[in-house]
Amino acid sequence: MKTVLSGLLSFVILIHATAFRLSAQLSGGMQDFIESFLQINKSPVKNSNDLSGYYLQPQMHNGKWGFIDTRTGDTAIHFRYDSINYFSEEMAAVMQQGKWGFINKYGKLLIPFRYDSIGYFQDNLCFVSKGKNVGYINKSGKEIIPVQFSEVYYVDDTLVRVMKDKKYGLFNLAGKQLSPPRFDDMTNFYEDRAWVEINGKWGFINKEGVLLISPKYEMFNRFTEGLAWVRSESGLYGYVNKNGDEVVYPMYEEAQSFSEGLAAVKTYMEGGKLSYIYINKNGESVISNIGAGIDEAYPFKNGYAKVMSGIRYGLIDKTGRTIIPLIYKDMGELSDSMISVKEDDDKWGYEKVYYDNLLKTTMSDRVIPCKFDEAYNFENGLAMVKSGDAYFINKKGEYVKPVKEVEDEEITNNTGEQTESISIDYINLRGERIIRGKPGNMSGLFLNSAALVQMDGKWGYMNKQGAIIIPCRYDSAGSFNEGLATVKQNNKWGFIYQDGDTLTSCRFDYAYNFHNGIAIIKMNGKYGYIDKTGLILIPCQFDMAYTFKDSVAIIRNGDQFGFINKAGRLVIPAEYDDAFDFHEGLAAVQKDGLWGYINKNGVVVIPFRYENAGRFAEGLAPVMKNGKYGYIDIAGNTIVPYVYKFAYPFVNGKAIAGEENEEIVVLNTKGNEVFAAQLRSLFYEDLAIVVNDKGKLGYMNQNGQTVIACQYDDAMIFREGLAAVAINKKWGFINKQGTVVIPLQFDAALVFNEGIGIIANIKND
Repeated sequence: MKTVLSGLLSFVILIHATAFRLSAQLSGGMQDFIESFLQINKSPVKNSNDLSGYYLQPQMHNGKWGFIDTRTGDTAIHFRYDSINYFSEEMAAVMQQGKWGFINKYGKLLIPFRYDSIGYFQDNLCFVSKGKNVGYINKSGKEIIPVQFSEVYYVDDTLVRVMKDKKYGLFNLAGKQLSPPRFDDMTNFYEDRAWVEINGKWGFINKEGVLLISPKYEMFNRFTEGLAWVRSESGLYGYVNKNGDEVVYPMYEEAQSFSEGLAAVKTYMEGGKLSYIYINKNGESVISNIGAGIDEAYPFKNGYAKVMSGIRYGLIDKTGRTIIPLIYKDMGELSDSMISVKEDDDKWGYEKVYYDNLLKTTMSDRVIPCKFDEAYNFENGLAMVKSGDAYFINKKGEYVKPVKEVEDEEITNNTGEQTESISIDYINLRGERIIRGKPGNMSGLFLNSAALVQMDGKWGYMNKQGAIIIPCRYDSAGSFNEGLATVKQNNKWGFIYQDGDTLTSCRFDYAYNFHNGIAIIKMNGKYGYIDKTGLILIPCQFDMAYTFKDSVAIIRNGDQFGFINKAGRLVIPAEYDDAFDFHEGLAAVQKDGLWGYINKNGVVVIPFRYENAGRFAEGLAPVMKNGKYGYIDIAGNTIVPYVYKFAYPFVNGKAIAGEENEEIVVLNTKGNEVFAAQLRSLFYEDLAIVVNDKGKLGYMNQNGQTVIACQYDDAMIFREGLAAVAINKKWGFINKQGTVVIPLQFDAALVFNEGIGIIANIKND
């Protein structure tokens, strides 16, 4: 059973993985999980081992709600409320006599009981309602968006759409009304423009609420590559730019969005036949001579487009040259230089698209005969095919391995045992199942009210009621952060909003989550940054790029690391062999194999004399000399001798370091050893997992006291006041006093996040 749990941990790690740069680790897989769980995004953050937690947990007593301090188990806020919410931005909503108000972490009422419903504070704002009216307040209780509208809705991170008397208007988050409620309908913003409707006609506004083009179109599409198609009163299609200019006059019967500088439009050809052609952004016909015409056209991707003439599919390039003849009954998507094709007998094979150096042109060859019942895209040199059973083939069409064998390997434990099925369920803090998973589907922890879910090999998202809010259609996906998530389709990455709308199409070689409004992207082998409008903030020009911290980010050019600002300017030259982020004004950098520290002016303040170096925290940093770790202060003075096998930064006045005998030493900021023990984790919510001489696990506090006896066969870290523990292969949850609050009844369990825990049901062969 422990192996099954490890499999679940691996799954969570896969979703929330990040690098942890200090070489020392505790208890292998457990420490991998702990550190990866802390980083709930996949941005390449350098040396980000900050540990923090909020300690107030809702609890009911005699029918009333209050908060307990999960560090001590003491009552922190008395049980006097009819209902409460979790703390968010140091504020919690509480209810008395049917009305909601807000308290701080000391229980002081900051916003009176006057609202009928509330949300959570985010970026200093919270949704509230009075009767049928809704709006937003700030932490002082001021109505930033007046509570007088029937609907308020974020249309991006800086703007709110409001509705009153069935008319829509626009506010910014400072509370300024940019446009009064006068539109019959309004879309989200794309490329800084939102379409608005008046009397059945559409125009668009900018982010200042200015109407750039008066409503006159019957239909429209969102802006892509700076242009949007529109349909005029005549029923014909054209294109407008973001200034409202008709750059392509409405003259086409149908139109598609621009992709890679070209768009497919349908028009009448000679002889009166309707056919698709491709135009450029000047409206010039670029591709129009495909045999008898194009009956169905698809967007260009990586320089090629799939087209159909009659009932036959083929592939063309941007000159209109036929790369794959229009002879196939169906065709997949070009991926990894291979594309699946279907013949009349409903059997699938593959064509290879390649550049012929001798002929100096792009060619295609049928490299794998059409003999499969189903065929899927190639990725990393392999594709799944089905002819009865499913199996993987390589680009030569050679059998590699059955899909079932791969799946069996993934659920086979170290003793050779196999599981028939695993279903992932979710429970609330009372242990009640609130979401039941289906065998074979995978899902992850809830982060920002959404959880990743996988069905039939594709990824999507579900809400806390278990409803699919974004369909499972992506090849891979990341968790939401700052309202956006990365998704992968056809071997390319893009960004989507939490409502499923697209910020950017899947066009990047790779993409990382947003942090402080900026995300890292990769194109053509280089890294750069985009902002939340989807625009390139810093061009893709670096060999590697990392998340911005304190207004600067680490980049790598060649083998050398430096720092840039948000304008993309190199503020500290790329002259180091490695580098970590700034903490407490200093950054660890490596030169000629040794580590030292620089300030934000790039001045070396602690010389290059260490074999390894960590970040500063509470005035001290772990460093290595002669293969051993100690601690230095910001002047470079040695505070703790170099005697440890590994060492971690300080958190809340304590740090842990490892002895050669595998014992863990807890240090205070004076460098004194507080105690030593066989710990199996760092401290989370002031408790660490400890093991006794019989191999049983319990929990120890930061004073070295075993506060929960070593009696468990397995255990997880504390999160939101609870920890998963196992006895005789059954898992449940205990609180900080060691009391079992959710019985040990599950086959596997992880941790709670956002008030929801993840468990698993397992059926053995």
